[in-house]
Amino acid sequence: MEKSRIVKKLLTAALMEDRPGLKRPVAARMASRIGEYMLWWRPTSLPFVHELGTLSAWWANKMGKEAIYGIRDIACDYIINGRIVPIQNVWKDILNSPVMFIGHCVCRSSGLANDLYGKDGQVVTLSCDEDNQILLGRLMDRYDSLVRTYGYLPDTDDKYVEFFRKLARMRNSGLRLENFLELTYPSWEFLPVVPGYTQSWIRGMHANRKAHQIHKLLAFEIANIFYVSRGTMFTSMKCVDTPYTICSCPTPDLGGGCALSNWYYYGHSNTSILPNESCFGRRRDEDGNLMPCNIFPERGVRECMGCGCKHGDTDPRGIETVLNQADEMLQKMEALEFIE
Repeated sequence: MEKSRIVKKLLTAALMEDRPGLKRPVAARMASRIGEYMLWWRPTSLPFVHELGTLSAWWANKMGKEAIYGIRDIACDYIINGRIVPIQNVWKDILNSPVMFIGHCVCRSSGLANDLYGKDGQVVTLSCDEDNQILLGRLMDRYDSLVRTYGYLPDTDDKYVEFFRKLARMRNSGLRLENFLELTYPSWEFLPVVPGYTQSWIRGMHANRKAHQIHKLLAFEIANIFYVSRGTMFTSMKCVDTPYTICSCPTPDLGGGCALSNWYYYGHSNTSILPNESCFGRRRDEDGNLMPCNIFPERGVRECMGCGCKHGDTDPRGIETVLNQADEMLQKMEALEFIE
């Protein structure tokens, strides 16, 4: 069944002849309001409810019929999908946010994705021990600086205050990045309060104690940890027309990925995850043709998604390349007085 035919029928139903005053922009606003309601409705953020919506297309995918594939792609295109957010935009959204939250990832909490441990039962990182210690050191130094400046950890829920105190104690006895990842899993979803992301999802998550406030500078360093040590592709999740989160999506390199990345890389869906063309964009050859990822073999089966790699650099995703960009972004934001 062709997508165009489905869309035409849906529009025909929305723009019924006996309702001549209902125009397309109104129908679009109605769809957006439905999405807002779904995201604010408290049960939506409960894992089992959210999983039903997420898994429905996965069940359909398992049926193995071309018609079902088409329906899955339409559902991803118009109901729920992810848009790649390059790390540069993640930094900007975090630093621009007057209040910052971290929430739990439904794909991970449900067990649909399990990308924490490898086959050997150890926490997986894709960077070397030396780089891991640099990333962890930056996070803990940032925590120490905030406590020295204010006398306490500001703009942070008690949960994360106690968490960082625990990390500080562990630092004297051989704290490793793997400890941090294990203790925070599956709360690996960024919830910035900036234009472009609905606050309805945050309210619903907070009501269910699944979202907690954290200082933006700590979230900034956590984003660096995910990107460098986990090879993360950040995605802005969207329900209907409403973006609601930045998820550190499980990638195909670790556990097969989440529902959306799995459909994109292994289910040949072109709508479950939408690529990024901003910042450094997608990897292309001299003629402008899209090229596959050249850093992660599992992602090499499809074209580059534009997750923020500095194409053309000798080490486009290396720790020095990434952290230099991060520090430049932070300095710019401090100059604009976004950061106290």
